[in-house]
Amino acid sequence: MKTKGRVQVGADADLVVFDPNLVGSGAAYLDAKQYSKGYHYVMVNGIFVVKEGSLVADVYPGKPVYGYLK
Repeated sequence: MKTKGRVQVGADADLVVFDPNLVGSGAAYLDAKQYSKGYHYVMVNGIFVVKEGSLVADVYPGKPVYGYLK
């Protein structure tokens, strides 16, 4: 966890570029399978998963973060 959430070389940070005036859900109760709106870029582990507002196909760069006991 020491390398999580920092924007620096060797760190693990996911970045999101969005327009706060446009962010919202496109989903409705009877039409739930809709993407959120207003997100222009999303990077996970340095790899784009959303680019120019569109989902990038066939990329799965994320890894689960498990809790731990000290």
